[in-house]
Order: sequence, then structure tokens, then C-alpha cells
Amino acid sequence: MDFPATIIEPGIGQWRSADIGEDELPTDLRFHDDVAFSPLDAIFDARVTKVDTALDMAFLDLGTGRTGVMNFRRARLLVKGQAKSIGACLSEGQMIRVQVLSEPSALEGKALPVTPRPRLTGRYLVAETGAARLNFSKDLTARRTKDLKALIAPLVQNCALIIRSRAGLVPMEAITAEATRLMAALTAPIDKPRLVHAWTPAEKALLAAPDGDTVIYTEGGSDFAAVKTLAGQHWPDLHARLKPYSGSDSAFEALGVNEAIDEALRDRIILPSGGWISITPTPALTAVDVNMGGALKGMSAGEAKLVVNMEATLALAYHLRFQDIGGIIVVDYITMSGKGSTRDLMRLIERTFSGDIVPVQHTGLSAFGLVEFTRKRSGLSLRDRMLQARAPVSRIAALAFALLGRAVREGQSNQVGTLVITGSQKLLDWLSNHSALTADLKSRTGRALLLEVASKTDTFIRS
Repeated sequence: MDFPATIIEPGIGQWRSADIGEDELPTDLRFHDDVAFSPLDAIFDARVTKVDTALDMAFLDLGTGRTGVMNFRRARLLVKGQAKSIGACLSEGQMIRVQVLSEPSALEGKALPVTPRPRLTGRYLVAETGAARLNFSKDLTARRTKDLKALIAPLVQNCALIIRSRAGLVPMEAITAEATRLMAALTAPIDKPRLVHAWTPAEKALLAAPDGDTVIYTEGGSDFAAVKTLAGQHWPDLHARLKPYSGSDSAFEALGVNEAIDEALRDRIILPSGGWISITPTPALTAVDVNMGGALKGMSAGEAKLVVNMEATLALAYHLRFQDIGGIIVVDYITMSGKGSTRDLMRLIERTFSGDIVPVQHTGLSAFGLVEFTRKRSGLSLRDRMLQARAPVSRIAALAFALLGRAVREGQSNQVGTLVITGSQKLLDWLSNHSALTADLKSRTGRALLLEVASKTDTFIRS
């Protein structure tokens, strides 16, 4: 195999692709879901079912059992001039064309946030709902821009087209074909609630392929043939780069992508020095904690702190990209006393994050060792996609104390019988190991006590 390269792994309901660098390590990981599982970016004809003026939100029927939600800010795009409430923008029963903006809420089974201004990104151009308009990338030559303008301008109706820089590298007919295809999805007559446009997983994998002349390996003989045909029909710049993957093991396994995924999802990501970082997503931000671990061995404290912080910066830059972490990221670096150390760390941060394919901004290092990063969110991160947040679990001691309190009240009632406590074996073991507490319970209630293993935690009187 030649490196760098891109790997496309076909699947059922979901395809995956990954970029492998010159050092044969995976750098970028992408998931390409069927619209049945992830309607992100899909375009629907929708019927307004409810306009809630109190919440300034509208709910829409997207068809196929899906519900959309539109806030007032987005609904204002439908009207000209001032609008003081969502009721002035939408009415119940109205039909509009919308695009799904967010993926996480869909996976939670909630209404899908939508916009009335769909935007389709192809490989050579972008099509947007709106007045007829034609714009060109500044990277295109003047001659190419002139030729494309003469060819495409007559086609533009009821939408805006933005010609991308890739359009300078492919035949003109490929560009006009994509323009026609995208405009058809945006301007077709609005019908009943239904899906209007969604890229297939194979199309998403090809659209996401990086620029350049690197080879794109695809697993599976029939899947490779299908992808090759698809590229030949729509994206000629990819057609010549496609090759079949012929390894005996799966490409993701052989090239270390699965191993990189496993490492990324661990509670601790170990650094070369012996330190480690932990990445914890929250609803508001992603928290990254930098820890010394065993990094003090063979180094002074000041040197070890700087080394671990710098290793953590390199690891963070890799994982933000590989895991596709976006939004606000707050990094709690190890506090360093020397001004020179702070300067060296900030210089490394500046150099390292300038190479991210997604723009990253950051603050300086605070007095408490915190640096705040912002990175554009493009959908679910690897952790959000692969892991489910655990529901809070009561501590055994707290659960036992609460249960003993309830048992006292139950035992002091007028009902005749034995006092019973049920719960997990772990809970009952804790109570057995703290026999003074159960003895006090028997003394207060004057009853015999029975501990029983059960799936439900409870206390009651058994006659």
C-alpha cells in the first residue's frame, strides 16, 4: 500500500472512512450513516403541526415518523422585514422545505432542529436556498471562472450556487451535472411530508475524501465496484484514485484504526512520559484533565510538568481531530511556576493547532492553568457516538442510610410482622458488615430483621 492513503470500509447502515498519514497512523475518522439512522443534513418537505407562541417554537411533521422543531430565530428567515413572534412567520398546516441541522438530538429520540434555508454541499459546488446567485472560489483562475460563469449562469434559478476550488480540476460537464442535481433537490415542488434528499453512505464517503492524489482504498469486491461506478458517474477527480483493498484482514484492523478507536475511548490516554490525560464530555463543554502519573521519574518537578503539558498538547491536538471533538474544550494543565515554561507551552499550542483542518481558537494560560479552546462542531464526536453516558448511581453507604431511615419508620408502625430489607447483594453485604447499624434498627423497632437479595431496593413488614 501507498501512504498517505484513505480507507473506505463499507457496512450495513453505516460506512466508515479513515485517513492514514505518511507514518501509517490514522489521523481522521469519519462515520457515514444511512439517513434511516442519522438524518443530519437531510432535506425534507415538512408540514407545520403546531406553532407555540409561548415558547416561540414551531413543530413540524417530516414524514416517516420524524418530528422537526424550528425556533423563532430560524423561522424569521421565512419573512421579510420585522417579525415579533414565530406566529408571524409560520402557521399551522403550512408546507415548507427544511434541512436537519443537528444529529445528537435525533439519536436521543427528540425533535430534530431544522432550518428553512437548506444548504447542500457537493464535491464541486454548494447550493443554497435563496435568490438566484452565482459565486466563485477565489482559488479558481480568471479564465476558469469566466468559462464556468458562461456555462452555469443560465441554469441558476431560485437558489444560489457557490463554485468550489475543486471545480478547477475536473471536466465542465461534471460541474454542470452536480449543479443540476443539487438544484433539483432544492427547487422541486413541495409535496406532502417526505424525505427529499439525502446522500447515501457511499456518497458521503466519497464526498468526504480529502483533496490531492492520495490513493483511496475500498474494501469488498462488489462494494468497490459500486463506489468506482458512483465516482465515474459524478466525481471524476476521485475515479482514478480508487483502488481495491486486498489485505487478508480488514483494513481498519490491519492499519490500526480500530486500535486507535479503543485507545481514544479509554478513561486515560497514556502519554510517553508516564503522565496521562482524560477527556470528559459534558452538555456544556469537553473537559480535559492533564495528570502527572509517573512522569517524575528521572526528572526534576519543573521539567516533568513542562514535558507532560507539552505531551498533553500534542495528544490533545491529535484526539480533537481524530475524535472530531467540537465546541468548547477546557484543558486543565499542570500548574507551572516558571515563566519560560508557560511561554514554551503557549508556543507549542500555537504551532500545533494551526495544522488542524478545522480552525481552532484558544485563550492564553490562566493563573489556574486553564486554556480554553473552541473548535467547530460538525456532528457527533467519537465518544458521543460510541459511548452512552452512565446514569448517576447512588453510593452504597448513602443508599443504606436512606433505607435504614425508612426501615425505622416502617418498623415503628402498627402492622404486625417481620421487618424485611431487600436489595442487591452488595447492599446487603454492606449492612452485614455494619452490624451495629442493623442491631440499632432492631432495638428501635423491636422487630426481627430479615435481609433478602432482590432486584428492587425496598423495606416493608411481612406478616
